[in-house]
Amino acid sequence: MAEKGKQAETKTKEVRGGLLDHVRLSRTTALWVSALALALAVGIFLRVLPLRWGAYLNEYDPFFFFRNTEYIAKNGFSAWFSWHDTMSWYPMGRDVPHTTYMGNPFSAVVIYWILNAVGARVSVFDTAFYFPVFIATLTCIAAFFVGKDLGGKAVGLFTAVFMAISPSYISRTVVGFFDTENIGIFGMVATALFFSRSLEEKKPLLNRLLYAVAGGLSMGYTFASWGAARYIPSLITLFMVVALLLGRIQKRHVISYSVTMGVGFLIAALVPHLGLSYLMNIENIAAIGVIGLLLIYEVIKTRFPENQARMATVGLVVVGLAAFLVLPYFGIGIPLSSKFLNVLNPFVATNPLYSSVGENRLSSWDSFFGDFGITLFLALIGLYFAVKEPGDAKLYFVLFFLTSIYFAGTLVRLLLVLAFPASLLAAFGLVRVVDPLGGILRRVADSRSKRRRVEAQGMSRGLGALFIILILVTFIPHVQNSVRGASQPGPLASSSFPGLVGNSYPTDWPETLAWLKNSTPPGSVVAAWWDYGYWIETMANRTTLDDGSTMSQQQIVNVANMMMKPFNESLPLMKQYDVDYVLVFNTFNPSSPHNGTVPDPRTEQQYPFGDNAKWPQMARIAGYNLTKMETIDLATQSYVYTPLYTNSTIARLMYQVHTIPHFELAYHSKLNWVLVYKVVY
Repeated sequence: MAEKGKQAETKTKEVRGGLLDHVRLSRTTALWVSALALALAVGIFLRVLPLRWGAYLNEYDPFFFFRNTEYIAKNGFSAWFSWHDTMSWYPMGRDVPHTTYMGNPFSAVVIYWILNAVGARVSVFDTAFYFPVFIATLTCIAAFFVGKDLGGKAVGLFTAVFMAISPSYISRTVVGFFDTENIGIFGMVATALFFSRSLEEKKPLLNRLLYAVAGGLSMGYTFASWGAARYIPSLITLFMVVALLLGRIQKRHVISYSVTMGVGFLIAALVPHLGLSYLMNIENIAAIGVIGLLLIYEVIKTRFPENQARMATVGLVVVGLAAFLVLPYFGIGIPLSSKFLNVLNPFVATNPLYSSVGENRLSSWDSFFGDFGITLFLALIGLYFAVKEPGDAKLYFVLFFLTSIYFAGTLVRLLLVLAFPASLLAAFGLVRVVDPLGGILRRVADSRSKRRRVEAQGMSRGLGALFIILILVTFIPHVQNSVRGASQPGPLASSSFPGLVGNSYPTDWPETLAWLKNSTPPGSVVAAWWDYGYWIETMANRTTLDDGSTMSQQQIVNVANMMMKPFNESLPLMKQYDVDYVLVFNTFNPSSPHNGTVPDPRTEQQYPFGDNAKWPQMARIAGYNLTKMETIDLATQSYVYTPLYTNSTIARLMYQVHTIPHFELAYHSKLNWVLVYKVVY
């Protein structure tokens, strides 16, 4: 009986122990989930701050993708594949499926239909408006799992936190920023997650194959959504070549790489905007060629001694690199376009149209520190630790960070691409710095008496709290920058003016677009600089000659000539394009006594945000020499406009100096910033 009692007592303790372990495990899991949920909540809060200015789409391109979403929701997916948009690039129109990406609008329509199917009555606009926040949240979750795989749950959590508050990432995922980068960054993170997992040696072959397929699907989704998706296969190719040179390639690498690339490129070939010809881009030919290189390496290393195999591998890589550079000269493969060459080498000459885009400028140190703050310093620490510790994942993310920081330096818009690898390595570096401190304190505590151990543990908690406080303090400027950037209204909400006029932001642009929609005949053709094309097409439902796609450089040159030539020379060109209205935008100081009517830089008071600041770009694109349009007054050492500029159509329309034959002022906004003229032939 005593024996049975002991057995029963033992079983009871085991059950209790198991329950306690389960409870502790559940509590730990709940703690991590709660911490991640808090990070996501902070990220969501920051991204919805622009709502204080109203529910406006952000920037310019999102308006076009919203038009796509509306069209699909109304006409169905199949109709989009044959849509020829006659409202843009008049008179030739735009072949939409072959000139744009389908990922954003297709994804938004699916979500829109699902939400309405389950009883959530949302509009197409609501879905597109909040879509960036939804995708950013998914991206932070994916970033958590990448960090967890790289260095544990703490690294994963900090990665999610850093992504949630990253100013460069927030700027492209606030409410209303319905653009290609939404899915682009998500696909970049998801592909990295699945591809790195497909390389894990301890996983069964089937699991690795499934992860490789998932990586290919993520890559394909990004191909269908983002022009910069070509960075993803190029990065994976670079990783494989470096791993090959380091002698780390095994059969699992060959399998994972081949499956991921095969699935991704298959989807790319099915995207109308890309097609089979996309596979002929020289970097994609190189990516496919690396598969052959890996297979040759597998044969070489089994038949030759290690040193000879290594030398043969280096020779193969050199031959492959030479082929990459030489093949385009023989008509094999499509060479890199000038846009991507400018990223690789920012010092090459660019055309005036490319240079006129603000996002195409070089990044400054101010941009780096403003967008990354302390995370950039932590990322460099993480880079150091990652280089010291071998492993496929660490090698991949080291290359990810190094290439992205280079590209971010060559093009300010690519600071966005750096957000994820910087957040990941910053989290990795932070945890690696904290871990030794905790280990030292634990060892000190273990070497003392129970009483002293309690004191040491208390000291450990105190130092840990102090360290956390110091980290939080260093993040205050970074978070403030995030809040400041997220709190700003978008261009339409502020009429492209980043400041208050009186106690509020100007409403000139929304009012003008409403007037165009309600007071001009349907089908009217509006001539304006290409920046405003998407606004006019989407918000005013009127036809334009050009827009942000800059699809036809020649047509933009023609529009530039319409603006820069004298009115008697512009008029025939406008008639050729059936222009009904001309819109100009001049941001002069409303308090100026001249009220924006004096075209003299010595006396006018203007803000550099309208056509008054953009006309030099128009002049360069039209082929004019700026020195013949403005000269220096030696007496005052200030610029003076020449008659070549003051007689131009845009100058006369902006400043209203004289009445211009054939141009009747049909509308002026509240501040007289946006003017619409009716053309009378």
